[in-house]
Amino acid sequence: MLIEPFIFKNLLHTVLGRHVVQDRPPPAGTGKIVLFEQIASLSRRRQLIARQTEGSRRRLRTNRLIQNAVALMISSVGSAILGVAFWGIAAHLATPRAVGRISAEITAMILLATLAQLSFGTIFERFLPVAGIHTRSFIIRAYVMCVTCAFVATSIYAFSGLANSYLPTPLVWRGLFVISVVLWTIFALQDSVLIGLRAARWVPLENILFGAMKLALLPIFISVSPNQGIFLAWASPLILTLIAVNWYVFTKRIPEHVVVDAPMEELPRSKELIVLAGAQYATLLYSTITPTIVTLIVIQRLGAISNAHYFIPGLITGSLSVFLLSVYKSFVVEAASEPHKLRHHTNMAIGTMSAVLVPSVLIGVIFAPLILRLVGPTYATHDTIALLRMLMLSLPMSAVSIFYSAFAWLDRRVWWLAVRDVVSVAVFFSVLLTLLSRHGILAIGIASLITAALQTVFFLPISIRRYRLTSNS
Repeated sequence: MLIEPFIFKNLLHTVLGRHVVQDRPPPAGTGKIVLFEQIASLSRRRQLIARQTEGSRRRLRTNRLIQNAVALMISSVGSAILGVAFWGIAAHLATPRAVGRISAEITAMILLATLAQLSFGTIFERFLPVAGIHTRSFIIRAYVMCVTCAFVATSIYAFSGLANSYLPTPLVWRGLFVISVVLWTIFALQDSVLIGLRAARWVPLENILFGAMKLALLPIFISVSPNQGIFLAWASPLILTLIAVNWYVFTKRIPEHVVVDAPMEELPRSKELIVLAGAQYATLLYSTITPTIVTLIVIQRLGAISNAHYFIPGLITGSLSVFLLSVYKSFVVEAASEPHKLRHHTNMAIGTMSAVLVPSVLIGVIFAPLILRLVGPTYATHDTIALLRMLMLSLPMSAVSIFYSAFAWLDRRVWWLAVRDVVSVAVFFSVLLTLLSRHGILAIGIASLITAALQTVFFLPISIRRYRLTSNS
């Protein structure tokens, strides 16, 4: 049985949400033409919507790596600015003795918490994207291990007399120090949890609000406890921050992550986890201890003024290093989440680094005297200008080593990173100690260039070969 074309037309308009009532059929011979035109129009609209949807998804995938890197950069810069403000206000409100003693107490707290994390920060960033239904248990087990380590190690440190030079004698204050280290351990790990769960946009909000709460509480606690007020202002906001972030992680983000991102690879077993953590621990010690040792060597051999002239160029290039590490973390997370788009994410990371690094290095090298004069006329000396230029030139070579590190983590072959760091330490300090007496702070720049150049010679061919193996399937 044939149905009149005008009935088809009304049905089609109804599906499109535009029901039209025809009082009489169209003239003979026009029904089929109208029907075909409507079907063709509907087909074109569907194709247009499909292209727009795919374009939106593509832009989202393209921008996520950059957005996460920018979010982490904002977090680092915002935390640094609020940190400077915190200590500046503390110096005006508290005595120099209290500032000096509590700054040592907070430094010890952060160092102990960093060591107690057992390298789970990097492990979270690598494996949470693919943890799937195991995400919750994986995070909880890591939290328990790190909290236990922090509690035991800090209790021994605080109650054995090793910290008598700056920790208050009453047991209640030492117990508070132990609790603060435990809280700071989770506080640092939860940033990596957010990054690994592809929710890095919340990291700057968390850290900037934490810094703002510290500033707000500082005058109140100093008025209540002049001796320990600075430490109380620093540690108290941890409780509220931990509650808020972990509520979001366990009640909101993990369920979304389990539904959207199914596991794509097997999580490391205990033996492999120990190997990964051990290798990353060596890298952590290298990155944490080396700047401190350089500062101590410069102060001892050249004096405090020379250390100030080294500190400013190191601070300027350190901000760019933070950016490189932000891109590195975002790249690892996105590449682990979407291994079938590894070439795409690699190109995005290389392009992002190049877009910032190339002009920054050129500006730093060309305008080094002007940049240092803005800091202060006394810093625009020949040696300080040359040191800034050498440290700037070493950054592109450091980016090669960073990319090798990312591929090593993606391939779960990280022991070469430990070997790299041991060799780098040996080369850097051999050059530094050999040239320090003759060239002063320039020896730091020369050692940085030589170390970065050797890493590039060795790791650039490996990274290029690994890049050629990437693909978009």
